Amino acid sequence: MLNGRHAGIPAAWATASERQWLRLADASVDSHPAAALAVYRTTIGALKVHTGDDNYRRIASLLLSAQACHRALGTADEFRRYMAALRTEQKRKRNLMKILDQNGL
Repeated sequence: MLNGRHAGIPAAWATASERQWLRLADASVDSHPAAALAVYRTTIGALKVHTGDDNYRRIASLLLSAQACHRALGTADEFRRYMAALRTEQKRKRNLMKILDQNGL
């Protein structure tokens, strides 16, 4: 899923597990926002195919982290476009839309 071959991902991350990737991303939002964003987007992509409120809350949490990365990168407009596309793609998941709304997404 994730590996050290992704552009912008620090080489030290190459041997991390998925859980470690997320921890590293969380710790790197300010210092390596592009790398952290790549991790969040990959994880969100994998979670989008699943349903359930716990999954939807996890997606919302990751989206908030991705939003912080976009702020650090100065690409807030790109995040808005990403959210618009995600909402269109996932619009049939009413509970996901509700959770996104509750989180200001």
